[in-house]
Amino acid sequence: MPALSRLLIAMTMVVLSLTAAPALAQTEISISSWVPPSHFLAKDFLAGWAQEVETATSGRVKFRFLPKMVASPGGHFDAVKDGLADLAFISHSYTPARFPLTRFGVLPFGGDNAEAQSVAVWRIYEKYLASANEHAGVKLLTIYAHGPGIMYNTKRPINRLADLQGLKFRVGGGMAADVGQAIGATVLQKPAPESYELLSQGIVDGVFFPAESPVSFKLEKLLKYATEFPGGLYSDTHAVIMNEAKFNSLSKSDQQILMKLAGEHMARLAGKAWDKYGALGETAMKAAGIQVMKAPDALVAEVRERTSKFEADWIKEAAAKGIDGAKVLAAFHEELKKLEAGK
Repeated sequence: MPALSRLLIAMTMVVLSLTAAPALAQTEISISSWVPPSHFLAKDFLAGWAQEVETATSGRVKFRFLPKMVASPGGHFDAVKDGLADLAFISHSYTPARFPLTRFGVLPFGGDNAEAQSVAVWRIYEKYLASANEHAGVKLLTIYAHGPGIMYNTKRPINRLADLQGLKFRVGGGMAADVGQAIGATVLQKPAPESYELLSQGIVDGVFFPAESPVSFKLEKLLKYATEFPGGLYSDTHAVIMNEAKFNSLSKSDQQILMKLAGEHMARLAGKAWDKYGALGETAMKAAGIQVMKAPDALVAEVRERTSKFEADWIKEAAAKGIDGAKVLAAFHEELKKLEAGK
C-alpha cells in the first residue's frame, strides 16, 4: 500500500475515534429567583457562587437563571421540591410555621454584622438543629441571615412606641411580624417585591427592612424616616435549597465539590454581600434625604420589654422537639461574639 494511502487511512481513523469519543458530561441546574435580576442576591451572591461551582467542576455543572420565577416567593420551597426549578433561595419568614427552629437566629437585637450572623447561624444550625430535618424533601445547601432590621416610614420620626399609632407597616412575616405586633404596630404581611406598590399607593406607611432593601426595591424616594436599633429590630434567615433528584444526578465527585462550596462558605458569601450592600444602602438613604436616626434609649427599652418573651418561647418550642434550646442559644451567642471579634 502506498505511503500516502496509509497516511490517509490513519488520519481517517483518528478523526473517527475523536468523533466517537463521548462528549463531556454536563449538568445544567436551573435557578428560580423571586427578587429581580438586578438584586444583589441574584446578580452577585447566587451568580458569583454559581461561577465558583462551574469553575471548580471544570464546566461539568452549569447554572441557568430562569427568565421568571416559577412560584410565589413563599412557594419556592415546594417549587424546588417538586422540580419546577432545580435551585432557589427561600425566606423562612414567608412560611414561619414550617421552620420554627430557624428563629433562634433572628431574635431582636441579635447582631449588627450579617457575615458574622450568617456564619454563626449556619454553624449552630448544622451542629444542633439539622437533625430535626425541617428542610425535608430538598437538599439544604446553606442558611444565612440578612442585615439588622430597620423601621422605615413615610410619616414621622419614631421616638416612642406611641408614635406608631395609626401607622401600617409591610413586613415579610416571621419574626418581623411578631415584633411588629408585640410593639403595637399594625402590620401587613407581604413579600418584599410588593413593597413599592404598597408604599406608592398608600396602602402601608412604612416597611421593616435591612439597610440595602430600600435601594434594591427602589423605595428611597418614597421613604422619609428610618429608625435603627442596636443589633437590629429583627432579622430573617434564608435557605438555599436544591432539588434532591437533580443533586443526586451529579457524579459523586461533583456532589462533593458543590457541597464544599455550600455550607459555611456559601453563608459567608451571602453575609458579606448583605454587609456590602447594607453600607451602600446607608449612603443612598442619606443621599435621598431620608432622616436616619438611632432609636432613643427609651424606645429601645420599650421594645426590649415587649419582645423579651420571644427567646423563652423559642426555648419551649425547641424543647418540644427534644432540643435544649437554652444550650443552643448560649452557643449561638458565644459563636456570634467570637465571629464579631474576628476570631
